[in-house]
Amino acid sequence: MSPLAAALWAVALWVTVMFAVSVTESIRPGARTDIINLAACQVLATSLVVFAMLRWHAPELPMRQLVGMRPIAPLHVIFSVAAGAGLFPLLSTLDDIILRRWPIQEADAADSIHRLLTSSSRTSLVLAAFVAVPIAQELFFRGILYGGVRATVNVRAAIVATSVFYACSYLEPQQMPRALLLGLALAWLRERTGTVVAPVLAQLAYGAVVGIPILRGQDPEADVTFPVKWIAGGAVIAALALAAVAVRRRPA
Repeated sequence: MSPLAAALWAVALWVTVMFAVSVTESIRPGARTDIINLAACQVLATSLVVFAMLRWHAPELPMRQLVGMRPIAPLHVIFSVAAGAGLFPLLSTLDDIILRRWPIQEADAADSIHRLLTSSSRTSLVLAAFVAVPIAQELFFRGILYGGVRATVNVRAAIVATSVFYACSYLEPQQMPRALLLGLALAWLRERTGTVVAPVLAQLAYGAVVGIPILRGQDPEADVTFPVKWIAGGAVIAALALAAVAVRRRPA
C-alpha cells in the first residue's frame, strides 16, 4: 500500500464516520453530542473500512495478520504502558498551552463539549472515549494502515506518514501537534514490537491517566494542571520505555 493509497483510506474512514454520525443525528436529534453514539459510529466505520481494505488489498490474508495482531512480549507490555501513561502529562500540557493561545473559535463549543461529557454515565463515558475509540483508532492507523505502508516504504517514511494521517483525523489544527507526537510514539512501538497490541496498550494507558480519576468521581470538565516534576518525570519514563522497547529485535 503506497502512502497515497493510505491517505485515501484515511479520508474514506473520516467520510464514513461523518456519514454515520449524520445518519444517527437525523434519526435522533442530539446524537451528535452523545459520546456513546460517537464511539459506536467510530467503531462501526472502522470495521467497515478495514473490511473493505482487506477485500481490496489482501483478500487471501486473515484479518489478524492484516492488522498486525501478534503476541507481545511481557517486557513490551510494561514498556508500552509506561510510554503511554508517561506521555500524558507532557502532551496534555502542550494541548492546554496551544488552546489557551489559539482557542477553538466556535460560539457553541463549550456548550457542545458540556453536553458531550454529561450525556452519559461516567462508566459509559470512560469505556467509550478511552477504550472503544482508541482501540478502533489503533487497529486502523497502527494496524492495517501502518502494516500496509510499511510493506512499501522504509521505517521512517511509514512512521511519519501514518502519524500525519492520524493527526489530520482530529481536524482541529489546535489538536494536531499533540496527536502527531502521540502518533509518532505509537508508530514507533508498532514498528519495534511488530504487533499492534503494543500501541493499543499505550493508548489505553494514556487514556487511563484521565479516565481512572473520572471513574473515581473527578469532574470530566475539570482543568487538570500537572506539576513540572510530573511532566518531566513522565517524559523521562516515556523516553526510556520507547528506547528500551527497541532492545529486543522486531519479530519477523
